Amino acid sequence: MRADPGWPVHREVQDGRERLTRKLTALRQDAWRLMHAPMAAQHRWFAAVLRGHYGYYGRPHNYPALNGFHRQMRRIWLRCLRRRSQKSWRMGWSEFETLTARFPLPTARITQTWAQARI
Repeated sequence: MRADPGWPVHREVQDGRERLTRKLTALRQDAWRLMHAPMAAQHRWFAAVLRGHYGYYGRPHNYPALNGFHRQMRRIWLRCLRRRSQKSWRMGWSEFETLTARFPLPTARITQTWAQARI
């Protein structure tokens, strides 16, 4: 039985686990290079990475994967901030939440419509 051409066909689009792991590893290394850059420069870089990822993978029904990528990028940024100095003070999640209130990262969102997703 064929599907009705008037109805959109739902296709699961997921990042391959290995490809996502390679991408996160490369982004972690890039973030490591920016570790001692000013906070505004780090924020611009992380926001640009997230916007690009949402633009490419922002297909309908892919929100859980986008949200997972957002969480991983927040975790990478926090780990880089924790390694900035040798002082005993370490940034915790509460301090990081205060920082992200000042420098908010774009939240996960669907950027493509059903018509674009069918192509």
